[in-house]
Amino acid sequence: MATRAVYTFARFPDAPVRHLILHHDGYPTGAAWRFAAALRQGGNASTFLAAFVSSQPGAAPLAGADQAADADYRYLLTLVGRHVPRLQVECWRRLPGATSWQRRCGPMLLATFIQRFLPGDPLPMGSQPLPAACIMRTET
Repeated sequence: MATRAVYTFARFPDAPVRHLILHHDGYPTGAAWRFAAALRQGGNASTFLAAFVSSQPGAAPLAGADQAADADYRYLLTLVGRHVPRLQVECWRRLPGATSWQRRCGPMLLATFIQRFLPGDPLPMGSQPLPAACIMRTET
């Protein structure tokens, strides 16, 4: 059985709001792996959406997050901070047979999410550290 997830990206320069669905590995460990794969593409917090799309060729666009009635997880990645942009993640889970979402975790920095659900080296098979914009803890 596939674990579907909707990924919503908000406040990115190229797309103020964008929704994507992936039809497998949507649980938090799978999402952390996908986020780490996007980070391996390089760039900075502002270009993370393009890196995610590039690293996930199976991602299909949605007009809205509510279009995926069969999704098990939902992630909101928000680009926050004016002077020092960084990425923030929130996660919800819909239990089998339920119609509403329950908060699973967040909001938290992307690096914290990856370290929580993909412990150890957050970028397996890669030598790049997490971009500073993902780990800075200053407030907006």
